[in-house]
Parts: sequence; structure tokens; C-alpha cells
Amino acid sequence: MISFVRRLAAAGAVTLGLLGASAAGAAPTGVQLVFEGGDLKSLAPGATISYRFARDTSDTALAPSFQDDVRVVVTAEDGGAKTAKVDLFSGARAQSFGSLSVDGNPVIVVLLEQDVREMQKVLGGSPYYIRNRIRDAISGGGQVEPARLDVDGKTVDGWKLTLKPFAHDARRDQLKGFADRFYELTFSDAVPGGLHSLKAVTPRDGAQAPLLTESLVFTGVTNAEAGK
Repeated sequence: MISFVRRLAAAGAVTLGLLGASAAGAAPTGVQLVFEGGDLKSLAPGATISYRFARDTSDTALAPSFQDDVRVVVTAEDGGAKTAKVDLFSGARAQSFGSLSVDGNPVIVVLLEQDVREMQKVLGGSPYYIRNRIRDAISGGGQVEPARLDVDGKTVDGWKLTLKPFAHDARRDQLKGFADRFYELTFSDAVPGGLHSLKAVTPRDGAQAPLLTESLVFTGVTNAEAGK
């Protein structure tokens, strides 16, 4: 997963540290939203950002549907440097990823890497090809547009990033049902950690209902000021 961060971050990032528009008034880029927005350094160690994850599919060839919680915890290393930990799910599905950078919100990269690995299990072949297509979509192929988002019952300004990594891929025929998979991410400065939601949808050929939908939605933050 760390290699995924480095590969994507090297795709042409220019550090502005903004979720809002740049100094020139232009929309942020995909790289800025994914890797430079949602700075966790302003949160105190112990702060926990919570999300609700939902997976929905009726295809028995894929992993089953479920819902669970995801948390990003700001931690302190020896010497006081802040890092982050991402806790995915509970019970038999539980996974934890620690010592992550607080320069952005690491939950995005963690979930994208999980997505890459699942696609690789279904499709076979190398996960690097899938990673590279997602990297390319973030670094230059994504569409960014203004969005109005609901946060705690209030409507706030934000941004929506749409990624279609395989839309023009030369190997679409090898990607089976995943060739038209797309991602929608929403961001706002009003949300701790920047990320409001992440949704990945795999349409089903000739059907209205998707083959697979996965979503992550911000639900709250605790201990944001403790020990600051």
C-alpha cells in the first residue's frame, strides 16, 4: 500500500495544501484533492474520524454484501511526530494500517488499494496495471466539479472528483465487468479529514442495477481537540 502512495504522489503533485480553489480561482486537481487536501496535522493525537462503509452486490462470484465501520485515528510516534492509523471493518474482516502520513487523508489510498487487490483476484494478472490506471486517472484524467454536500444536516460547498480509469483502456476486453467501473469522491473543508464520501460503482451490462457498489460516507469525528 505504501508503494501505491508513492507512485500516485509522484504523478505530478504541486503542493498547495487546499481543498478549495487555488490562488488563481481554478478548481483543485485530482492530485490536490486526494493527496493534499484533508490535512490531518491540525487534528490532535487521539482524534478519530469515523465513516460508514457499505458493499452491495447480488453476484455470488464476488465477495458478499456487508456494512461496517472505518476509522482514521491520528496517532503520535516517539518524539511527538503525528502519524495516522486506518482501521478497516471489524471481526473477521478487520485490518489495520499504521504509521501513515498525515499530509492528506490516508483512508482514500487504503480503500483504493483494497479495490485494486480485489479486482486482481477476480481478473488475474498483475495488480500494477490496475494501480497505474487509477494513478493516471487521479493525476490527469479525472473530472473535478463544484458540489453541494450535506454535512450534519447542513449544506456546504465542496468538490466532486469523478474517475473512470478504464474508460479508454486498450485492454478493456480483458477487464470483463470492471471495464466501466467508476469512482466518485466528494470533499469539503467543512469535513474533518476533507473526505466526505467515496463511491465505487461497477455497472452491469444490460441491467439497471449495478454489478457492485461500494461506498464510504463520513459520519463524525471525536477528540479533535484533545491534547492539542
